Amino acid sequence: MTICPSTIFVRLLGAATLLVLSSLVLQGCDLTQHAAASARDEGNYVAPRVDDGSGSCQKPGVCPEQGRSTQKSGFTDNTGWKDASSCCDICQDAKKVNCFDPAQCGKKTGDDDWDFLIFDQIWVPQLCASLAEGHDPTVTHPVSTLCSAKATNTAGMSIHGLWPSYYGGYPQCCRPPASLSPNDLPASLQQQAWQQWADPTFDSGDGCAFCSMWAHEFLKHGTCLTDTMAGYFEATLFLHALLKPQVSELEALLAGAGTNEIDVSAITDIFAPYDMQVVCDPKDPSATESVGVVLEIRTCWKAKPGFSRSNPDPELLEQFSCAKSEPSCPAKVIAKQGKAVSMTTMTAESSSETDKHDLMF
Repeated sequence: MTICPSTIFVRLLGAATLLVLSSLVLQGCDLTQHAAASARDEGNYVAPRVDDGSGSCQKPGVCPEQGRSTQKSGFTDNTGWKDASSCCDICQDAKKVNCFDPAQCGKKTGDDDWDFLIFDQIWVPQLCASLAEGHDPTVTHPVSTLCSAKATNTAGMSIHGLWPSYYGGYPQCCRPPASLSPNDLPASLQQQAWQQWADPTFDSGDGCAFCSMWAHEFLKHGTCLTDTMAGYFEATLFLHALLKPQVSELEALLAGAGTNEIDVSAITDIFAPYDMQVVCDPKDPSATESVGVVLEIRTCWKAKPGFSRSNPDPELLEQFSCAKSEPSCPAKVIAKQGKAVSMTTMTAESSSETDKHDLMF
């Protein structure tokens, strides 16, 4: 594949080199197109607001001291702002090791013993559709949350997270900090993340978003990979840049399909020669036994010698083929199309609760 210098050296050259994913297939290194896209990104960026101490980012019922839960729908009160300046500790009472196959991971401890990384990128139109349908596949948002009409991205792929994993399970909440606040992530990385990793339930640049998806992913997964939130974001954004050509081609395929069915093989072929995983949303009402609804894609990565939590150099990560597993999607899929949804209130789902720590996301 062709990798452009502006994406490879994003960590050195700054935010201007991270570009919004377009619906066109990138052919080679057209730096003129890259520069134009970069200028648009800079113009759309709004500096995250600093809370004035009034607690305006806090939502009623979110992050109670005791009795937090996640519904079967995925909506949760375990992510958000604890107070006016710090995030909810989503790792409260969490177990470090989730092992579903003791033969493979029964002796794991959660102490820097992950086997590989899963890089998950989500199709934002489906996330927005899922929230509107009454379920949250990211296990990140309170009940009644919908996408914002002023979000950075409601029509393409976006980062979901980078997850240290075991064969047969995964670690979580390995070394959560005593507290987490926007001060833990440099402004330059926040600016880059707003274009590639923005929570679509917030207006573009809304600083209140920090304690939503970003904090959730770092606390649950990033603390098992790096010492700092900055290190976790640098590694994740770097992989996103590496896959830009393939993801741009995927976006063109999904957006161009409209309501037509797509062969899953057409998606996996984009990422050849590596095997990857296409994840469908089983709760979408449009899903059938023969046709799934695209939600996410997952690629797999392993560390080269020298990679460590104190030296999480993403150039020491290399892609490899994901293991074959029970398919999440049938052979054919459809893709919901981008449509911004204003924040409104819907009826809370009266589903029973499930263990919030048994969910990978």
